[in-house]
Amino acid sequence: MSSAEIVRKILKQSPPNELKEVLEDLKVLTDIDQDDLNGCLKEFNEQQLNTIDLDGVRTLITPQSHINHDKYYDPKSSKVYKLNQLDLKAENVETVDQLNYQNHIRSLLEHALDEYVEEFYSNGTAAVYTTVKCLDNMEQEQEQELEKEQNQVEQTDEAVNESGEKLPEEGDSENEENSEEQQDAGKTEQQEESSPKESQDKLEEAQPNPVDEPAAQNTQETKSEDISEINLYYTGNKFNQSNYWSGKWRARWVYDLTSDEIVGNIDISIHYFENGNVQLQASHAPKIKSPLQGPPTTPEEAKKLVKAIIESDRQYQAHLNVLYQDKLSEKLFKSLRRALPITREKIDWDKVVNYKLGSELGKLNS
Repeated sequence: MSSAEIVRKILKQSPPNELKEVLEDLKVLTDIDQDDLNGCLKEFNEQQLNTIDLDGVRTLITPQSHINHDKYYDPKSSKVYKLNQLDLKAENVETVDQLNYQNHIRSLLEHALDEYVEEFYSNGTAAVYTTVKCLDNMEQEQEQELEKEQNQVEQTDEAVNESGEKLPEEGDSENEENSEEQQDAGKTEQQEESSPKESQDKLEEAQPNPVDEPAAQNTQETKSEDISEINLYYTGNKFNQSNYWSGKWRARWVYDLTSDEIVGNIDISIHYFENGNVQLQASHAPKIKSPLQGPPTTPEEAKKLVKAIIESDRQYQAHLNVLYQDKLSEKLFKSLRRALPITREKIDWDKVVNYKLGSELGKLNS
């Protein structure tokens, strides 16, 4: 197993808000280089939905916000920034025009989700992203057109080769005519070969780089029928290192508009390390039916969609409470404790000799 794989697995199990302490030990135990470490940290930050301060506003790091390399995009503020994966600091922050997924529907859901997270989650942060299917269709059409042109070139090549093999050789004049025809065919072939190359250049020009040229993005408002998927992220963090505990709730919900199904993924991490080291890891993958037919187009519909997510969260929270009371608290946690003697009093192990002496004296008296 490589050093990068070891680091990746250990980071996945690291407690909330204790990344730097874990990394200090990993640097001593492994010989991972900086590039591999940055790759592991990128994966960790996106999976953990860590937050950064972006011009005074908490912003989530998610797989959807990643553009390329260390560049990320915040749809709420329409800002592109470079992320320092280790220090979780935003650098080279730029304000850009609204991207295709910065649309009215996304804003409606974001507002409704922010209200829920602000009310129920400590230090909560939320983000909403939409996937636009019209862009994917446009790219597919361009690829199909390019493939069609390449097939035409191949057919032309085959026709030229066949005609060249069947040309008769009956004289110099005929050979000259044949040579001219072959030259013309060669020119035609060269023109046909340049056609797909020009199409490829046009295809590359039609796809602007969101990092190098953020202002060149399409600023046109996305229509509701163009959206195929909506991703909702939110987290709640509660860190109390001075009292030796920390906890994190992170959730992702994917609303697939083609099936009207909302699929969630909830992960909970709790760490308690006073005179010990106890972690609780819990995961839940609920599925709920969308209360809407399609994406929300009004604030009321957005709240209705978020309300369905809230109800699912409440059911899972109630399940955790029952699980803690019936199994964890009364059975599992008590089994981890050191059992008290029959006197129900703690034993002072520094004075254990006195206990033994008392036992011996009792035997003598009997």
